[in-house]
Amino acid sequence: MKQTDIQSFATSQLTLLDHELQAELAETQLLTSTHAPTVLQRAGLALLNLTLSSQRTGFGGKTLLELGLDPAVGGGDLPEHGLRTGDICAVAEQPKGAERKKERESMEERGCSGVVTRVQREAVTVALDKDEVEVPRGKLWL
Repeated sequence: MKQTDIQSFATSQLTLLDHELQAELAETQLLTSTHAPTVLQRAGLALLNLTLSSQRTGFGGKTLLELGLDPAVGGGDLPEHGLRTGDICAVAEQPKGAERKKERESMEERGCSGVVTRVQREAVTVALDKDEVEVPRGKLWL
């Protein structure tokens, strides 16, 4: 049996992972730019009407945000969604219905990105990528 060079195997795996990440980011960008947040939520790709339940520091100095459903909209359990631990996501201020598309895009750019670290019935925890980041306030969407 032919032996595999570990260095070349690791390099090829990292390259493939990078290609997968870029493809997922491009797909997500296309979906968020062409569909309204409510459509994305119905498809299980987004969560709307979230508020910041708690903010703390986790392993490695990462900021952890716990996001739960806004009690003014109907607290309790989160609606059905496809978010899982390890998913890359963005946390941004929720656009209002009357805002124009350009205003929505600028709101999304002002948001922060992170990784889902915990999914519960009533909350989702996200570890932010950057150490020093301004956390959006008000109604949020993921």
